[in-house]
Amino acid sequence: MRIAPLYAVLLFVSSVTIAQGQVVVDQAATAGESYARGISGIISSQGQKNLSDSQAAINLTDARSNQIDNQVKSVNAYWEKKGVYQQHLEEYNKEVEAKRQRYIARRGSLDLSTDEFDRTTGQIDWPKILQQSAYDPYRTKLDTIFHDRSYNGALSGDQYVEATTAYNDWRDAILDQKSEYPLSILKQMLGFLNKVKRELDDNLS
Repeated sequence: MRIAPLYAVLLFVSSVTIAQGQVVVDQAATAGESYARGISGIISSQGQKNLSDSQAAINLTDARSNQIDNQVKSVNAYWEKKGVYQQHLEEYNKEVEAKRQRYIARRGSLDLSTDEFDRTTGQIDWPKILQQSAYDPYRTKLDTIFHDRSYNGALSGDQYVEATTAYNDWRDAILDQKSEYPLSILKQMLGFLNKVKRELDDNLS
């Protein structure tokens, strides 16, 4: 009966001994080995640091490259937008110039030409249809006023009112007789009077 407990104790001691034998103690056996291990650790740490520095430099270079790319793209976008704006501006200026030329052409047809009116003497070359004796009072009044303006350089307020009254009365007289004239002749008569009135209004003092 005592053999069984004794066997159990021996088995337990044997197990502990085997377990202790399997523990590996990582310690240097000599001072030289300790020094070698220390140098190896320093070299390993320096290598890791160099690797980290290299990766950081690569990252910095990539970031700088991306920044430059973004700047180039931004500049290109600016000039592209500027080119579009410049194109729109040129088109707008062309449109304005075309309108101005149309206005000048239209206005030129509404003004007395140099053949119809001598601005130096104030002499108006009236169309034959407006030289009828029935229109003498209106025509004489306007001739006198335009002659005075060329001589004096400007009209007085009273002269402008007199000229405007003569124009209005003459126009009313023609319209009262519109049934007596073909439409083309009527337009010619009224159109010339409108040129005279424009010349009068454009040179107010």
